[in-house]
Amino acid sequence: MNNVRAEKNRPKRLAERIAGFDDPSMGDERERDVILRAYTLGAVVSTYVFFALGLIFAVLGAGMWSVLVVLGSMVTSIVVSAYCKRENVDFSMAMARVSPRRLIVGNIVGSVFAIVWVGAIVFHISKGYPLIDAGMGASATFGASTSTYSIVIGAALGFVITITLMTISRVRKIKQARAEAAAADDIEDED
Repeated sequence: MNNVRAEKNRPKRLAERIAGFDDPSMGDERERDVILRAYTLGAVVSTYVFFALGLIFAVLGAGMWSVLVVLGSMVTSIVVSAYCKRENVDFSMAMARVSPRRLIVGNIVGSVFAIVWVGAIVFHISKGYPLIDAGMGASATFGASTSTYSIVIGAALGFVITITLMTISRVRKIKQARAEAAAADDIEDED
Protein backbone atom coordinates (compact mmCIF):
# COMPACT_ATOMS: atom_id res chain seq x y z
CA MET A 1 0.00 0.00 0.00
CA ASN A 2 2.87 2.33 0.76
CA ASN A 3 4.28 1.76 -2.73
CA VAL A 4 0.95 2.79 -4.27
CA ARG A 5 0.99 6.06 -2.34
CA ALA A 6 4.60 6.71 -3.36
CA GLU A 7 3.74 6.00 -7.02
CA LYS A 8 0.77 8.37 -6.84
CA ASN A 9 2.89 11.20 -5.40
CA ARG A 10 5.64 10.74 -7.99
CA PRO A 11 4.05 13.04 -10.62
CA LYS A 12 3.40 15.61 -7.89
CA ARG A 13 7.04 15.51 -6.80
CA LEU A 14 8.14 15.82 -10.42
CA ALA A 15 5.82 18.81 -10.97
CA GLU A 16 7.06 20.49 -7.81
CA ARG A 17 10.68 19.85 -8.81
CA ILE A 18 10.10 21.35 -12.27
CA ALA A 19 8.33 24.38 -10.78
CA GLY A 20 10.96 24.69 -8.06
CA PHE A 21 8.59 24.70 -5.06
CA ASP A 22 11.19 23.26 -2.70
CA ASP A 23 14.07 25.18 -4.23
CA PRO A 24 15.85 27.69 -1.98
CA SER A 25 15.13 30.35 -4.61
CA MET A 26 11.48 30.38 -3.47
CA GLY A 27 12.52 32.11 -0.26
CA ASP A 28 10.01 32.66 2.51
CA GLU A 29 6.22 32.39 2.28
CA ARG A 30 5.71 35.93 0.94
CA GLU A 31 8.41 35.52 -1.72
CA ARG A 32 6.94 32.15 -2.73
CA ASP A 33 3.51 33.75 -3.13
CA VAL A 34 4.95 36.53 -5.30
CA ILE A 35 6.96 34.07 -7.40
CA LEU A 36 3.93 31.81 -7.95
CA ARG A 37 1.83 34.82 -8.96
CA ALA A 38 4.60 35.82 -11.37
CA TYR A 39 4.59 32.31 -12.86
CA THR A 40 0.82 32.59 -13.29
CA LEU A 41 1.12 35.97 -14.99
CA GLY A 42 3.85 34.57 -17.24
CA ALA A 43 1.62 31.65 -18.24
CA VAL A 44 -1.30 33.96 -19.08
CA VAL A 45 0.89 36.36 -21.05
CA SER A 46 2.53 33.50 -22.96
CA THR A 47 -0.92 32.15 -23.89
CA TYR A 48 -1.84 35.52 -25.42
CA VAL A 49 1.54 35.66 -27.15
CA PHE A 50 0.81 32.26 -28.71
CA PHE A 51 -2.57 33.59 -29.88
CA ALA A 52 -0.85 36.63 -31.40
CA LEU A 53 1.71 34.40 -33.16
CA GLY A 54 -1.10 32.27 -34.57
CA LEU A 55 -2.81 35.40 -35.85
CA ILE A 56 0.43 36.70 -37.38
CA PHE A 57 1.01 33.35 -39.12
CA ALA A 58 -2.55 33.44 -40.51
CA VAL A 59 -2.12 37.01 -41.78
CA LEU A 60 1.22 36.17 -43.40
CA GLY A 61 -0.15 33.16 -45.24
CA ALA A 62 0.70 30.23 -42.98
CA GLY A 63 -2.86 30.01 -41.72
CA MET A 64 -3.14 26.27 -41.37
CA TRP A 65 0.22 26.12 -39.58
CA SER A 66 -1.11 28.66 -37.12
CA VAL A 67 -3.52 26.01 -35.90
CA LEU A 68 -0.56 24.20 -34.32
CA VAL A 69 0.54 27.38 -32.56
CA VAL A 70 -2.96 28.00 -31.20
CA LEU A 71 -3.27 24.38 -30.07
CA GLY A 72 0.13 24.73 -28.37
CA SER A 73 -1.25 27.60 -26.32
CA MET A 74 -3.72 25.19 -24.76
CA VAL A 75 -0.96 23.26 -23.00
CA THR A 76 -0.98 25.64 -20.03
CA SER A 77 -4.71 25.15 -19.44
CA ILE A 78 -4.43 21.39 -19.78
CA VAL A 79 -1.56 21.19 -17.28
CA VAL A 80 -3.32 23.46 -14.76
CA SER A 81 -6.55 21.49 -15.01
CA ALA A 82 -4.79 18.13 -14.71
CA TYR A 83 -2.76 19.26 -11.68
CA CYS A 84 -5.87 20.57 -9.92
CA LYS A 85 -7.72 17.34 -10.62
CA ARG A 86 -4.84 15.31 -9.24
CA GLU A 87 -4.92 17.43 -6.06
CA ASN A 88 -8.74 17.06 -5.75
CA VAL A 89 -9.45 20.69 -6.57
CA ASP A 90 -12.49 21.25 -8.78
CA PHE A 91 -10.94 23.61 -11.33
CA SER A 92 -14.17 23.97 -13.32
CA MET A 93 -15.93 25.06 -10.10
CA ALA A 94 -13.21 27.65 -9.52
CA MET A 95 -13.58 28.89 -13.09
CA ALA A 96 -17.36 29.15 -12.59
CA ARG A 97 -16.68 31.69 -9.83
CA VAL A 98 -14.65 33.99 -12.10
CA SER A 99 -15.79 37.58 -11.74
CA PRO A 100 -18.20 38.73 -14.45
CA ARG A 101 -15.86 41.51 -15.58
CA ARG A 102 -12.91 39.14 -16.04
CA LEU A 103 -15.16 36.67 -17.84
CA ILE A 104 -16.50 39.32 -20.23
CA VAL A 105 -13.05 40.75 -20.97
CA GLY A 106 -11.64 37.26 -21.62
CA ASN A 107 -14.56 36.36 -23.88
CA ILE A 108 -14.25 39.60 -25.84
CA VAL A 109 -10.50 39.19 -26.35
CA GLY A 110 -10.96 35.54 -27.35
CA SER A 111 -13.82 36.41 -29.71
CA VAL A 112 -11.91 39.20 -31.44
CA PHE A 113 -8.92 36.91 -31.86
CA ALA A 114 -11.06 34.08 -33.26
CA ILE A 115 -12.90 36.36 -35.69
CA VAL A 116 -9.72 37.97 -37.04
CA TRP A 117 -7.86 34.63 -37.16
CA VAL A 118 -10.62 32.80 -39.05
CA GLY A 119 -11.10 35.90 -41.23
CA ALA A 120 -7.43 35.87 -42.26
CA ILE A 121 -7.58 32.17 -43.10
CA VAL A 122 -10.85 32.58 -45.04
CA PHE A 123 -9.41 35.55 -46.94
CA HIS A 124 -6.41 33.45 -47.94
CA ILE A 125 -8.59 30.55 -49.05
CA SER A 126 -11.12 32.68 -50.93
CA LYS A 127 -8.70 35.07 -52.65
CA GLY A 128 -5.80 32.69 -53.20
CA TYR A 129 -3.26 34.95 -51.47
CA PRO A 130 -2.76 36.06 -47.85
CA LEU A 131 -3.42 39.49 -46.43
CA ILE A 132 0.35 40.10 -46.32
CA ASP A 133 2.33 37.86 -48.64
CA ALA A 134 5.58 37.03 -46.90
CA GLY A 135 6.20 33.85 -48.88
CA MET A 136 5.27 31.68 -45.89
CA GLY A 137 2.41 29.78 -47.46
CA ALA A 138 1.66 28.26 -50.78
CA SER A 139 -0.79 30.02 -53.01
CA ALA A 140 -4.26 28.85 -52.16
CA THR A 141 -6.17 28.29 -55.35
CA PHE A 142 -9.38 27.01 -53.83
CA GLY A 143 -11.31 30.12 -54.80
CA ALA A 144 -14.64 28.39 -54.27
CA SER A 145 -16.98 30.74 -52.51
CA THR A 146 -18.92 27.75 -51.17
CA SER A 147 -15.95 26.63 -49.10
CA THR A 148 -15.46 30.18 -47.85
CA TYR A 149 -19.04 30.44 -46.69
CA SER A 150 -18.82 26.98 -45.14
CA ILE A 151 -15.80 27.96 -43.07
CA VAL A 152 -17.36 31.22 -41.94
CA ILE A 153 -20.71 29.61 -41.11
CA GLY A 154 -18.99 26.69 -39.36
CA ALA A 155 -16.79 29.02 -37.32
CA ALA A 156 -19.76 31.20 -36.34
CA LEU A 157 -21.86 28.18 -35.43
CA GLY A 158 -18.99 26.66 -33.46
CA PHE A 159 -18.49 29.94 -31.62
CA VAL A 160 -22.18 30.19 -30.68
CA ILE A 161 -22.30 26.55 -29.55
CA THR A 162 -19.12 26.95 -27.49
CA ILE A 163 -20.36 30.10 -25.75
CA THR A 164 -23.73 28.43 -25.08
CA LEU A 165 -22.11 25.32 -23.59
CA MET A 166 -19.72 27.41 -21.50
CA THR A 167 -22.62 29.48 -20.17
CA ILE A 168 -24.68 26.40 -19.31
CA SER A 169 -21.69 24.81 -17.58
CA ARG A 170 -20.98 27.99 -15.63
CA VAL A 171 -24.61 28.31 -14.47
CA ARG A 172 -24.64 24.65 -13.37
CA LYS A 173 -21.38 25.03 -11.47
CA ILE A 174 -22.60 28.22 -9.74
CA LYS A 175 -25.79 26.41 -8.65
CA GLN A 176 -23.66 23.52 -7.40
CA ALA A 177 -21.41 25.90 -5.45
CA ARG A 178 -24.43 27.60 -3.86
CA ALA A 179 -25.92 24.23 -2.89
CA GLU A 180 -22.62 23.15 -1.34
CA ALA A 181 -22.36 26.44 0.55
CA ALA A 182 -25.95 26.07 1.81
CA ALA A 183 -25.23 22.48 2.91
CA ALA A 184 -22.12 23.66 4.75
CA ASP A 185 -24.18 26.41 6.46
CA ASP A 186 -26.77 23.83 7.53
CA ILE A 187 -24.04 21.67 9.04
CA GLU A 188 -22.65 24.67 10.95
CA ASP A 189 -26.14 25.59 12.20
CA GLU A 190 -26.63 22.08 13.59
CA ASP A 191 -23.39 22.31 15.57
